[in-house]
Amino acid sequence: MLNKIKEYSEKLGIDVCVEIYPESLIPEERIRKYCEENKCGSYGRNYMCPPNAGSLDEIRERLKNYSQGYLFQYSREMDLKKDWKKLIKSKDDFHKMILKIEDYMKKEGIEDVWGLIGGNCGLCETCAIQKDEPCRHPDKARMSLEAIGIDVVGLLDKLELDSHFHSDRITWTGCILY
Repeated sequence: MLNKIKEYSEKLGIDVCVEIYPESLIPEERIRKYCEENKCGSYGRNYMCPPNAGSLDEIRERLKNYSQGYLFQYSREMDLKKDWKKLIKSKDDFHKMILKIEDYMKKEGIEDVWGLIGGNCGLCETCAIQKDEPCRHPDKARMSLEAIGIDVVGLLDKLELDSHFHSDRITWTGCILY
C-alpha cells in the first residue's frame, strides 16, 4: 500500500511520504501548553484546536484505534515574512491534499482513516464556533498534529526528516492514520 500512497501523494505535490506507527505519536501536555499561549490566535476560536480538540486522554484513546499510518510533508518556497497570502494558500492546499489522500485510501478499501493536517483548520474564513454555530464542514475539518499534542519537531528528528524552520520556505507536516 505504501507505494500506491506514495505515488498518489507525489502526484498531488507532496514532497515526503513515510510510513509511521501511531505509537510514535505521543500527545504531550508540554505541546498543548503552547496552544494555550494562543500565539496563533486559534485557541478556543476554532473547532479543530484546543480546547475543542479533546483532552489528551481522549486523544490517546483515539490513537489506540489505529495500527498504521503515513506522515506527509509539503514544502513551498516563499518569503515567510512578506508573503502571508502564499503561506495561507499553501496551508489550505495541504489540507485539501490530506482530504484527497483520505478519499483515495477509502476507495482502496480502508474505511477508518484519521487525517491530521499542518496548522489550524482554515476551511472557513471565520470558524463557526465564533458565532456559536455548528461546524460548517464536519466531514472536511481536520485537527493538526500540534492540536493533539504531538511534538512535530521531535517526531521529525526521530524519523530523520528535516525539522528546521527556514526563512525561504514553509513545510507543512501532517499524517493519516488507519
